[in-house]
Amino acid sequence: MTTAEEKISDVSPEKTDSKQDVRQIPIHNLDIKRLIELDACTRCGECLSWCPVYDQDSKEGIVPRRKVIDFLKIARAQNGFLAKIMKSENVRESFKKVIRALFCYQEVTEEQIKEFVANLYECSTCGQCEVVCPAHIDTVNLWEDLRRLIVSAGYGPLEPQKALRKSVITFDNPWQQPRSGRTKWSRRAKKDNLIIEEPREIIKSKGKVLLFFGCTASYDANVKQVAINTVNILEALNIDYGVLGKDEKCCGSVLLRMGDPEHKRLFQENIDQFNGLGIETLISSCAGCFKTIMQDYPKVGKLNFEVLHTVEYLARLLKKGKLTFPHPVNRICTYHDPCHLGRATGGFDAPRLIMNSIPGLKLIEMPRNKEYSRCCGAGGGLKSGYPDIQNKMAQRRVKEAEETGAKELVSCCPFCYQGLQVGISSLASDIVIKDMSAYIAESLLGYDVFERADEDAAAKKKKKEEAQLSGEDEKKFKEADSDG
Repeated sequence: MTTAEEKISDVSPEKTDSKQDVRQIPIHNLDIKRLIELDACTRCGECLSWCPVYDQDSKEGIVPRRKVIDFLKIARAQNGFLAKIMKSENVRESFKKVIRALFCYQEVTEEQIKEFVANLYECSTCGQCEVVCPAHIDTVNLWEDLRRLIVSAGYGPLEPQKALRKSVITFDNPWQQPRSGRTKWSRRAKKDNLIIEEPREIIKSKGKVLLFFGCTASYDANVKQVAINTVNILEALNIDYGVLGKDEKCCGSVLLRMGDPEHKRLFQENIDQFNGLGIETLISSCAGCFKTIMQDYPKVGKLNFEVLHTVEYLARLLKKGKLTFPHPVNRICTYHDPCHLGRATGGFDAPRLIMNSIPGLKLIEMPRNKEYSRCCGAGGGLKSGYPDIQNKMAQRRVKEAEETGAKELVSCCPFCYQGLQVGISSLASDIVIKDMSAYIAESLLGYDVFERADEDAAAKKKKKEEAQLSGEDEKKFKEADSDG
């Protein structure tokens, strides 16, 4: 396991017990609600039984209740009544010695803060602890607020996470890819006959629905089915939509989850851009982008349009009779609820409504589903900070999926697709990861565009090979005739 010192390497380990080296955590920046929540924890340990990270790394420091205890210890050591006395230059040293002896007062050390920070970031902010908390503490927002305090004090984010921050600020995506590469997938998809036409640019189409792809679906070639199938679905339904193309930026979720204040700038830039489009609805197939834009953006600025996950938008069309599924999709699948669509926003019904409406598709639920769904570990900065833990979490979820007997594991989030694939690869599992858009597109079109493209490519290759063989045979025949 990586140590706290290795994770936070920008802080000098020398003289860590001297108070001048320990930076103040600005607890005064927490609002009264968060302070009350910190005090509301009953230390019951219910979160310990459910935390998916603790399930893979059983150390007390990462359990929600322990994080609360440790932060309060740091806060009181730096900001409490006794701390003010001990820091005062007007109080004699002899009196301070008495205080130390009577109250066992100890100043917080650099090691204590480092350990707390490492534990605070070993969390996917999945929200499972909030669901089971008897005191109903808003743990996700609490962890994000504490991370912001840690970052403002110069103790975060973790060293491996800094590359994500730099990439988002430099390239508007966390994958260190050039801005110009954001639309590369669509040009390639058209060339490979996976889409008929490249998606409409909303600046030209003036569409009422903005399709926000998100960085993962745009840049990760392994997740290309999400963007491609979504475009094919909207085209098949003749939806008045458009995309931002090269002008699309990261939603900023990765910055927010890691506690970086730069997220506010990015949020505001996107809000201004979206509001200026004249759209009625923004849809996203990424649960992380959807949750961030729908729940977190309004804390920074007002949105003048509705925000929906793509499956929620399509479920609405289904209920209105504007979407039907004419072709059967004969599959047996199990469904993974993305944390940001499920627990965070309550989006449990729309995916299941769609799956149950597609003829031939059989859904087998895992024991842990809906609000109790196991997190795949891909969110909250955990994958970049603790990739080994994320891998173990994904493997645990994949094993649970395998136990259902389903052949395919479906979700509706590129991040989950990416995260679960890590577990599938590590286990060498036969289960196949799918995005729900694949089933929808196949039922609408009557075929899988990727399978058809592969078949067409194989047929062209075979025809070319046959032509080459035919040409060689004809050449041999002519040579033989000439010799005769």
